[in-house]
Amino acid sequence: MTISALRAAKLAAGAVFERIDGTETTAHYGDAASEYASVREAAGLVDRCDRGHLFVTGTDRARFLHGMLSNTVEGLAAGEGNYATMTTPRGQTLTDVWVYRNAEGFLLETEPGLQVKLMASLDKYLIADDVDIKDVTGELAILGVHGPGARALIVPLVGDVPTGLADCHTVVHMMDGVDVSVTARSYTGEPGYDLRVTADKAPRLWNALMAAGARPIGFQAMEALRIESGIPRYGADVDERVVPLEAGLHHAVDFTKGCFIGQETIAKMQNLGKPRRYLVGLRVEADTVPPAETPLRDGERQIGWITSSVRSPGLGRVVSLASVRRGYEQPGLSLSVDGGGRAEVVELPFYRQ
Repeated sequence: MTISALRAAKLAAGAVFERIDGTETTAHYGDAASEYASVREAAGLVDRCDRGHLFVTGTDRARFLHGMLSNTVEGLAAGEGNYATMTTPRGQTLTDVWVYRNAEGFLLETEPGLQVKLMASLDKYLIADDVDIKDVTGELAILGVHGPGARALIVPLVGDVPTGLADCHTVVHMMDGVDVSVTARSYTGEPGYDLRVTADKAPRLWNALMAAGARPIGFQAMEALRIESGIPRYGADVDERVVPLEAGLHHAVDFTKGCFIGQETIAKMQNLGKPRRYLVGLRVEADTVPPAETPLRDGERQIGWITSSVRSPGLGRVVSLASVRRGYEQPGLSLSVDGGGRAEVVELPFYRQ
């Protein structure tokens, strides 16, 4: 019911829907280039109600999650959070996860649909622990506000948000009788915040943000912003083929926390400084945007594949994220792209504030 209500609100804003990766997605609101510019210059509004959510409670919750995830969990206070991964014993990335602590327990956020995989992976290790894991996807909704004007736009609506609020940290306010959790999150390269409410309140929050001047942003503009900012996305640039370090996710690992699932492989890779693969940026010389999984070659030898690509509105050219073998990560190297064209390895991110 809530999704259909928000869908109607988005249609009223000019949303154009497409099926992307098998899911109906808001591709754009009539002008993806202008949507992109609004995030770079002012404040854009992003529907993230499809995000996966698990809620973890029980007296052993912190200890259990600390031993499962790659980043620290024990020691997080209410309102604090971080970005982590869950890996196999061999270090392969099962999923990434955003961890938020509140007074009652831990809220785990995933890419859409991946909460099912994460819940099954955690459940395998539950034996005698006092831990309860509940899938609360659909009960919660997230609306993202991004851009240099994001904070100025949301503060009059929900209350003060500290200018120095750390990434993944949260403050809770009330807007017209509605509890709103405001979390510092950037997935565009600009300052950003996720506003989380119960799902039935999502249309009300959407309308308030629109009335305050936020412009709705679709998937096409968001992908351009994300790729320009060199931010990997699970299911595109990260999957079970790579260890977190091979996808540029060093910030998702606490190397001092002690044992966790996959820790031995990841620590060995870190200590030796020899990932098998690297996530790199590419400037692509081609007439068309190469699709994901397009092979990259050095002569006849395949040395990697493209993971995400876009024709960048800000840079005026095709840019890609790619996974390449060790030895091909240095900026300036030239590679051939299957299907035609060349690509130059460049330092990430493509865009800096």
